[in-house]
Amino acid sequence: MKTALIMDLSPYQCPQFFVQFKWQLKQAQQQQAGKVQFYYLREQDISDIVRYLKQHKFTYSHHQGTAPFLEVSIDHV
Repeated sequence: MKTALIMDLSPYQCPQFFVQFKWQLKQAQQQQAGKVQFYYLREQDISDIVRYLKQHKFTYSHHQGTAPFLEVSIDHV
C-alpha cells in the first residue's frame, strides 16, 4: 500500500532548500510513497521547485493556507 509522506522544508534556506527538496523527493520515490507534502514558509521562494516539478512532469497541487505546502504525486515514476 502506498503512503503519503510529510516533509518539512521550512528550516532550510537556499540553496539547501532546493537540495533538500530533491533529496527528500528521491527518498519518497524509493519508498514508493504515493504522495508527498512539502511544507515551507511563505518567505521561501518555491519557484525553482515548481519549475523542477513541471520540467519532470510531476502532478502537484499548491495549498496556500496558514501552513503552505506542495502536494506532489509520485505515482508516474
